[in-house]
Amino acid sequence: MMVEAPRQVPDYLRGKIIDMHSHFFPAPLFDSIWEYFDQRNWSIRYKDSPDALARTLQGFGVQRFVTYNYAHKPGMAAELNRWTDTFRRRHRAAIPFATVFPGDEGNVEMLQALFDRGFVGIKLQPLVSDFYPNDERMEEVYRCLLENDRILTIHAGTAPIANRYVGADNFEPVMREFPEMKVIVAHMGAFEFDRFFGMVRRYPNLYLDTSVNFIDPELMADLVSRREFPPLEVTADFDPATLEELSDRILFGSDYPNIPYTYEDCIDSILDVGLGEEFNRKVFFENAGRLLEMTL
Repeated sequence: MMVEAPRQVPDYLRGKIIDMHSHFFPAPLFDSIWEYFDQRNWSIRYKDSPDALARTLQGFGVQRFVTYNYAHKPGMAAELNRWTDTFRRRHRAAIPFATVFPGDEGNVEMLQALFDRGFVGIKLQPLVSDFYPNDERMEEVYRCLLENDRILTIHAGTAPIANRYVGADNFEPVMREFPEMKVIVAHMGAFEFDRFFGMVRRYPNLYLDTSVNFIDPELMADLVSRREFPPLEVTADFDPATLEELSDRILFGSDYPNIPYTYEDCIDSILDVGLGEEFNRKVFFENAGRLLEMTL
């Protein structure tokens, strides 16, 4: 396959992109995560120290980026949040998100202190942490988010694999219980796109991030053939009318640094949709900027 050089980022995007799906973990945790991916034919394009990864990300024309990480077992969220608080003080472009683990003692008090220090929300990963989004232990966390007007970002869909904790059926009860909560669903809810598109239409503060979707199918097929990506369906062919209808609620996300393709591929994949400058402005920075301004 002939790989084309990435296009030049349009002037109206350069230096303005807000990446609403990027990960920053302490170095030892990054190493463990990357080893897990390596064992599953998921090549990581960008491996470096967290500080170097932040500098590299800004070099792609990114103005701001989120600090998503998550606890995979009880008792580790507080230390992760302390690390994130220190990391974001070194990187003014960082948008700090905390994490929690259901049932940990003092979750609400910990979050309240972090929100008072400028944290924007929390990131949850039920696929890894093994809990249902509508777990009753999370109700106090969701109420804390609502009371503080903060954001929940959650991996709620069934991609790249599913377990019993993910899926629209487990997530939608949260929205019914907390319909005004600000929520970002990672990966546009893949693979249950229609279910999550429907929820966006029903709930005024529900957003979707683009991460991993839209990538050129030929590029993905080439990565699979070279055993740099598992044979998973990655959707690029969305109905343009639906994208335009929901264009105020779609946020650019990359999943950086845990991607097998280049960061430029993430940007190009949205530009290749071909819906024009207004759509691109909304997705790459205007929607996120408005959401963050509404939150802080």
